[in-house]
Amino acid sequence: MSKKKQHIDPSKIHIKHIEELFSEIDELDSSNDNKKIEIKVAHNSAYDVSQNGFLLGLQIVFESHEENNISECKFRYNFYFEVDNLSEMYSLNEDDFPVFQKLFVATLSGISYSTLRGIIMEKTSNTPWGTLILPVIDPSKILESWISQE
Repeated sequence: MSKKKQHIDPSKIHIKHIEELFSEIDELDSSNDNKKIEIKVAHNSAYDVSQNGFLLGLQIVFESHEENNISECKFRYNFYFEVDNLSEMYSLNEDDFPVFQKLFVATLSGISYSTLRGIIMEKTSNTPWGTLILPVIDPSKILESWISQE
């Protein structure tokens, strides 16, 4: 497997489409301002090298734990990218399948996550959850958790 260059040129990355798969916001007791909220982030990906296409899917789940009740806000979006130099972002493994550079996929996850931050802020701004803001994270951490196939 040959090594490809590590440079990512942002001008070669284009978001072509954002697809909402679901957006579910449970009811929440808004009287408790000290609620504990956990955030779970997972991803999936797909590609079409013949079309310079890369899909990065993100699922974000906010969980509020109150007494014996768990409420959730769940969001799942697919981000469709066209990458002008996609062929430079992967090497072929011994079975001739593309293996993408971690830096490249982390870059796409960072772009997707940041875009989803604004979408979630807007969707939750007038709910009992209040305006939910995704924290700043290392985009490569997103790649550690995969969306489970249900």
